[in-house]
Amino acid sequence: MNAAHHHHEPKLSRNQSEILSCLRKAKEPMSAYAILDRVRTAGISHPPTVYRALNDLMQKGMVHRLQSRSAFIACGHGVCDGKFAFAICRQCERVVEIPLSDEDQAALLALAPDAIAPEQVTLEIAGLCEACQPA
Repeated sequence: MNAAHHHHEPKLSRNQSEILSCLRKAKEPMSAYAILDRVRTAGISHPPTVYRALNDLMQKGMVHRLQSRSAFIACGHGVCDGKFAFAICRQCERVVEIPLSDEDQAALLALAPDAIAPEQVTLEIAGLCEACQPA
């Protein structure tokens, strides 16, 4: 197993478990409001509850936010340290996580101008996956 991945999942609240389960079942990235629509039957009915759970799941490395889509996906590796880039098919919305080495992460952080103290780097590559490319 890659050093970037943990071997066990942290303890989750009921809301976190419901939202993580929803994201794991999803075929594409989901907005917070799409998640809310799917978890209402579990008694989760307020947007702040969804956002709190998503923030906690992101801090635990179990969910990623796709900045360009304002959407969320479950980590494809269970739990990770967040050092990933994402390749996103603009047609079918398939997302592939691309692990970044410490050197990759440092190189991306080095791109920031001196006037900015970077807090995070999100690299998203948009294009067509193999299945969606024209023959």
